[in-house]
Amino acid sequence: MNPIQQPAIKSLIVRLHKGSLILPVNLMAELVTGGELTPSEHPGVEGWLQWRNRQIPVVSLESLCMQEEAGESDEGKCLILHTVSTLPSLPFIALRVQGGLNTLDILPDTLRDDHSGNVQRCPYVARQVRASHLLCFIPDLPAIEAVLAEVLQLTAEQSESALLE
Repeated sequence: MNPIQQPAIKSLIVRLHKGSLILPVNLMAELVTGGELTPSEHPGVEGWLQWRNRQIPVVSLESLCMQEEAGESDEGKCLILHTVSTLPSLPFIALRVQGGLNTLDILPDTLRDDHSGNVQRCPYVARQVRASHLLCFIPDLPAIEAVLAEVLQLTAEQSESALLE
């Protein structure tokens, strides 16, 4: 009797300043090159990208994990993602990325947990794995989105208090 074969998950592998990320393809909205960021005073938010008449918060996993200052990408590429949370104020987020996108079909045995060099756990990384001999991070999108939701709440409150003054 054959065990039921689980379907492969079509995934993206994207390069960060240091390391790579694995994300499901269905979360990707668009890869944007260039585009000036409006500065942000909030830690973890590199800035705001104007995209399709929306302000999208741009985050860098490295700066969220405090591994380094936001690695300024030479290319200025942002990967726009659909969010996994149901917050109406946060339909999209953008991740700072480098290079192009590679796809990978992930089966249950494709990924191997890899704990090398993971001295301090970042709360925004769900798993550190090897995929095709490449060290990759699987981001904890609900945790990242929760932080951004707090930032958006703070921004809204600051805007309201500025209006009241």
